[in-house]
Amino acid sequence: MVTSTKEILNNFIKSLTTLLNENKLPPWQKPWCPQFGTENSKPHNPITGQPYRGFNALHLSLSADIFGFEDPRWMGFHQAQQMGWKIKAGEQGTAILLPVTHVKKSDVRNDTNEESSHNTIEKVTQFRTAYVFNAQQIIGISCLKYISSDTQIPHHPRILEKIAYQLGIKVIETASDTAYYSPHLDIIKLPLPHQFRNAYARNSTFAHELAHASGNEHRLARNQSGKFGSNAYCIEEITAEIGAYLLCRELGLHYQADHPDQTDEQHLAYTAHWINLLHNDPQYISLAISQGSEAAKFLSQQHQIQTILEEK
Repeated sequence: MVTSTKEILNNFIKSLTTLLNENKLPPWQKPWCPQFGTENSKPHNPITGQPYRGFNALHLSLSADIFGFEDPRWMGFHQAQQMGWKIKAGEQGTAILLPVTHVKKSDVRNDTNEESSHNTIEKVTQFRTAYVFNAQQIIGISCLKYISSDTQIPHHPRILEKIAYQLGIKVIETASDTAYYSPHLDIIKLPLPHQFRNAYARNSTFAHELAHASGNEHRLARNQSGKFGSNAYCIEEITAEIGAYLLCRELGLHYQADHPDQTDEQHLAYTAHWINLLHNDPQYISLAISQGSEAAKFLSQQHQIQTILEEK
């Protein structure tokens, strides 16, 4: 069984790379309403009621696609046992990472005056491995109730625009064949709404550019100086795509993977380099996962702030 954080990340990257090479660009979401409702369709723990976030949300979604799980509920062995449920014979759990914070104390001494020495306290976060099982691997758990699309909560109008407004990012929509974020001008440029094939395409593109904007030096201050084709450029592109995916899941927006016209030479070069990058050094994608999760969390917090301001 996988026991180390490095092994978990490497296995995740291997699965992700396989899907990329098969031209199944993840993350991907079906272009119809989730059968269990927007909130219930996220990977979540039915015992605690909490959704899985960041890397764990990505890993469980990917595992569900690989093993054909349609139920979004995941829980630990002992949690299932406490509910009187049983894991099916031969089933194996999926590894997730749980943060563990340690307090580290150190004695700082002044070389010229021993009496001025003092203790410093530093919080260090590490990760431990835990295993969860999908509800389809469990005997005794009731089926998740189907929710008609007519009863699902409607999407908030212009939710991504509100996040951009909260951050002071100017959004320009004009007849164009490109969408991009300018770090220097701190603006997002998008094609006109009717140019997109559907709402999914616009949401994914807008969220992708917002994720880029989160890395501005006045926000999360990521390295956005990479030239096209460089490692730094590819890391930022992967970061933005993962951030967009997680943000759309968090906000309940329908999402499809952001991929421009397949005939676009730059897109083909970018995709090929992305795949090569995954093969060459798993640390790059690990960094992108971490940064993408941070970007989604940051943008989601801006939405919460804007919602509170509107309610006052």
